[in-house]
Amino acid sequence: MLKLLIGFLLFSAVHAAVVQEGVFIKDTKFSKIANSMPELVVDHVSSRGFELYGPKGTKAWLDQIGVNYSSLDKTSIKSLAQTSYPSHEEISSFLKTLASKYPKIMKLESIGKSVEGRELWMVKISDNVELDEVEPEFKYISSMHGDEITGRELTQFWIKDLLEGYGKDARITELVDNTEIFVMPSMNPDGSKRKRRGNAKWKDLNRDFPNWTKNEANSWEKRAPETQAVMKFQAKRQFSLSANFHGGAVVVNYPWDSSYDRHPLDELVKDLSLKYAALNPEMRSSTEFTDGVTNGADWYKVYGGMQDWSYFWHNDLQVTIELSDRKWPKYKDIPGFYKDNKESLFVFAKSIHQGAGFKLKASNSDGSVRVTNLDTNSSLGSFGFSRGEFYKVLEPGNYRFEIAVGNKTKSFETSVSKDNVLTNGNFTYL
Repeated sequence: MLKLLIGFLLFSAVHAAVVQEGVFIKDTKFSKIANSMPELVVDHVSSRGFELYGPKGTKAWLDQIGVNYSSLDKTSIKSLAQTSYPSHEEISSFLKTLASKYPKIMKLESIGKSVEGRELWMVKISDNVELDEVEPEFKYISSMHGDEITGRELTQFWIKDLLEGYGKDARITELVDNTEIFVMPSMNPDGSKRKRRGNAKWKDLNRDFPNWTKNEANSWEKRAPETQAVMKFQAKRQFSLSANFHGGAVVVNYPWDSSYDRHPLDELVKDLSLKYAALNPEMRSSTEFTDGVTNGADWYKVYGGMQDWSYFWHNDLQVTIELSDRKWPKYKDIPGFYKDNKESLFVFAKSIHQGAGFKLKASNSDGSVRVTNLDTNSSLGSFGFSRGEFYKVLEPGNYRFEIAVGNKTKSFETSVSKDNVLTNGNFTYL
């Protein structure tokens, strides 16, 4: 079977898979075979079947080996009023207007450009937005699959609500005053322009990140420009909690995606996922996923995904949130999706304050820190840090931080509560 596949493939999947053809296959047993082939992408496995994507020739290969499928119908997207959704240019104008109206708490930055030159906008919201404060850093990224559009719209709603509520709503004001919040509504504007999964070169961006299970280097060379932009931006920040938004199901998917091993913070990340799902009526009542959450690999494996990369190399605990069964719902339904997710979006962001960290006097210091759970007498591992600052989201309990900078060492003990107060008391100054 593998020889047959190699015979028709026109591309070599050095990093991102090429996703020019998409089909739906009812035989779920075949998903394991397909998932073992790096040229193919398995997605949204359910009791009804699964989606399969690949380069040109995928359908011919399936015909050759006798696998029944149905083509994923783009007409369902095209038949919706295409003018209903804002264009990339309209989104850019909307974000620029907000940045101009709220310059003290919102900053708009392009972190790069797509294949076709569209700006990759990143919004920062904070009370001192021009400063890099000693505060936990949180982010949302949406629509790395261009045809999964719901999150692109919901993140814009959320940005607007935070800005308009600052100084009026006590919860919003407290969050903005004590957190550096980053939101990227569209990681794949070229794909959204075409209403397709891949970028302008048909690359699947959520298979384009370094894969820790294959010992790949954390290098952005030869990756899609959209992937490179996110990787370079992340390397300059200190994110500790984040989520990326998709469509095609309604569930919170938590790491690992690429390994059946349990995540070092499995209980914590599952608890955070349950917290999001519990506030979403459709998610918590799911008949497909217990309590509206799933472990990534238990659902289906993803290699080269942003979620696993984010934590393995950057200590950024990330989940993947599937917002809508329809990847491209009617625009008139978007306010309803936002209503269902609004509280979840806020509470998940606030959860970044369930943690602890430190700030060194030498702000340019690079080093490492070992974190030990004193209640269980177990090490959570060693983590690198830069610019003299480190923060980690943790389960409630007591911890020891052992810091090494060159030949010098320091340590301190601290406690983390279930609902930490949103203050800079999360940080210990050394």
